[in-house]
Amino acid sequence: MVIKEKEALKALYADDIVLLAHSLNGMQLMLDICTNFGVEYDVIFNNSKSDIMRIGPRYNVVCAPLQLSGKCLQFVESIKYLGVHIVANLKFKCTFEEVIN
Repeated sequence: MVIKEKEALKALYADDIVLLAHSLNGMQLMLDICTNFGVEYDVIFNNSKSDIMRIGPRYNVVCAPLQLSGKCLQFVESIKYLGVHIVANLKFKCTFEEVIN
């Protein structure tokens, strides 16, 4: 799948997915693709387990809500994915403390 806004990244493992985008518009475009996929293939995304996190100079700026399947996603300060904690900040930062212990 090609998305024509710089680069879009995704990480998949079993039934988990992480989407990375350079902009909010790029992220909403990917969320719309997921929504359309869900409609076409009868896949229901669990919005209560879906979050949005920003990294970069504007990580703590309030912005327009992003939607998946017509529902707004919650912005969070950290996300745990496959045992790795990713933290919203000026630069990409993750911790492995719980994985090591």
